[in-house]
Amino acid sequence: MSDSYLSVDLGGTSLRMALLDEEGTFLAQQVVSSDLVRKGEDLIKVLSQEAELFRFRAEKIDAEIRGMALGIPGLVDGGRGVVRQSPHFPEWRDVPLREALQPALPFPVVMENDANQAALGEAWKGAGREWPSFILLTLGTGVGGGVILDGKIFHGPNGFAGEMGHIVLERRGLPGALGSRGTLETLASQSGLRLQLEALQKAGGLPAAISGLNAADPDLPEKLFQAASAGESVALEIWREFGAALGCGIASLGLAFGFERFVVGGGLSAAWRFFEQGLRKEIRERVYPCLAERMAAAPAKLGNNAGLLGGIRLLQTAQSTSCSPP
Repeated sequence: MSDSYLSVDLGGTSLRMALLDEEGTFLAQQVVSSDLVRKGEDLIKVLSQEAELFRFRAEKIDAEIRGMALGIPGLVDGGRGVVRQSPHFPEWRDVPLREALQPALPFPVVMENDANQAALGEAWKGAGREWPSFILLTLGTGVGGGVILDGKIFHGPNGFAGEMGHIVLERRGLPGALGSRGTLETLASQSGLRLQLEALQKAGGLPAAISGLNAADPDLPEKLFQAASAGESVALEIWREFGAALGCGIASLGLAFGFERFVVGGGLSAAWRFFEQGLRKEIRERVYPCLAERMAAAPAKLGNNAGLLGGIRLLQTAQSTSCSPP
C-alpha cells in the first residue's frame, strides 16, 4: 500500500481538496464553494465529510492517507491548531479546528496560513526552487503573503508573519477587509480592481468597450483580462495601475527586510503580462539602484496548486521532525 496525503486550500471563493502521493502527483480532487463554510462549525462539518470520502477514494487505489494539511487564510496558530481570525470569514474567532477534526480521523492534521503553504509549494516545485529565501505574494480575493527563509517558512516572533496584504501604501486610502485604509490589498487584489473600476465609472472615464462592466461582477478580473487582451486602453491602464501598486509593495518589503527575490502567485497572476511593466517600473524608481539591479520578481509556476503541494511538504516535514531522535 502506497502513501498518500490529503491537502486542503481554502480561499475566499472556493475550498479545494486533493489527494496526492509523496511526489506531489494528484490522485483525486474536489472543489466546493467557500459559501458553504462561512461559519466555523460549517467548515468543520464539510472537512469531516470530505475527509471520509477521500479515505474511501484512497482505499480504492490501494493508498493510505498519512495526514491532512489545512491551508487557511488569516491568522492561523498552527501549533495549537486554532484559526484566530480570517478577514474573509468574519464569523471565525478562535476556531479550534484541529481539536474538532482530529478525533474523527485516523491520521494527523497540520495547519498553516494558506499563503505560507503556497510559498512552501513554490519552494518545492515552483518558481522558488532555486531561491533559498524569497517572499511570495498571492493575489486573489485579497493579498496573502508567505516568507521562505533558508528553505523554511518564517513565522516571526508572534507566529503570524507574512500578512503582506495589510501593509499600508496610502494613509487616507479606501478601507480594506480589516478596516485599515490604503492597504496593498485594496490596490492589488480583486477588491483593488473593483475599486479602480468604481472610481473610473464615477468619473465617467469608461469607454464603450468596458462601460457595461459592473464592479460587483464576480467575473470582473476575467473580463478585464479579456479587454486588455483585445488592446482596450483603459483595461490596460487598470492593470498597469494594479502592477504599480504591487511594485510599491514589493519595493517597500525589499527595503525593509532585505529580500531580493519575490514570487507573485494567486489567480490574478495570470494577468502578469499586463501588470509586469508597471510593477518593475515602480521597483526601479523606489529602490536604491544597486539594489534594484539584484531584485527579482517572477510569476509563480504552480498556479492554484501551490497551496495543495505545499501542504504535502508541510506534512512531510512535520512527520520527519516528529520521528527524529532526540
